[in-house]
Amino acid sequence: MAPRPVRGLILGFALSFLNLAGAFLAVLALGGLGAWAGWQFIGFFGMLEAAGGLAFVFGPNVWRLPVAEANTGNRTAIRFAATTVFIPHWAAAAKCIAGLVMAGFAAARSGVGPATVALPLLVLLIAVAILAASAAVARLGVARPDLDVFHIVLERPGRPSLRLPGISIGGMLIQLVINVGAFPLVKVLGPGVFYRPEIGPSPGLLFTTLLTALALTVVALLAWKGRVGWRAPPEQQREAERAA
Repeated sequence: MAPRPVRGLILGFALSFLNLAGAFLAVLALGGLGAWAGWQFIGFFGMLEAAGGLAFVFGPNVWRLPVAEANTGNRTAIRFAATTVFIPHWAAAAKCIAGLVMAGFAAARSGVGPATVALPLLVLLIAVAILAASAAVARLGVARPDLDVFHIVLERPGRPSLRLPGISIGGMLIQLVINVGAFPLVKVLGPGVFYRPEIGPSPGLLFTTLLTALALTVVALLAWKGRVGWRAPPEQQREAERAA
C-alpha cells in the first residue's frame, strides 16, 4: 500500500481532475464555452485551481477560527495569529500541482511569451485574495459563532455518539465560491484576458486582481483590528495544533 502522503497526493490529483470534468459539464449545461476553446478553458481553470490549492495550504486554519471561538467560549479572545494561521496543510499542494499541470497543457497548445512570466504573480494574488476574504468572513463567525458554527453528531444503536469536528458555514461558503468561480468568469470574460494568443494574463486582469487582493486585505485587517498578532493565546494555540 502506498504511504499516506502519496495516497493524499493521488486523491488530490483525482479530485482536481474530477472538478475539471464537472466544470466542463456545468459550463456546457449553461450554454457552452462561447469564445473559449476547450484547451483554453482547461488552462484558465488550472490557473484558478493552482491559486485555490495555494490558498488551501493555510485556508483551513482561517476557516476554523469561528470553531475555535465556539470551542473556547468566553475563556479566550480568538486572535488572527501567525502561529495558528500559518500551520501548513501540505495535502493541498496536490490541488496546486494539478492546476499547474492543466495550465502547462494549455501552454503547450498556445505557446509562451513575455506575459507568461506574470502567471505566478496572478496565482499568488488570487490566493491572497481568497485568504483575505476568508479572514473577513471568519471574523463575522468569531463574532457570532452561535449563527456560524455547527456540529454533526452521529448516533448508532448500541454505540457511543460520535461528535464530528465543528464546521463554519462562512468557511463552507468561501470554498463553494472558489470551486464554482470558473463558471461565471468564462461567461463574463473573453479568452483575451488570459491568452494573447500565448498564455499569460492581460495587464487589465493583473491590475484588477492586484486591486482586489489589496482591498480585501485592508477589509480583513480592519475586521480583525486589535486582534492581529504573531502568537495566539495558549488555549487557541493548543486547539489549533490538535486540529492540524
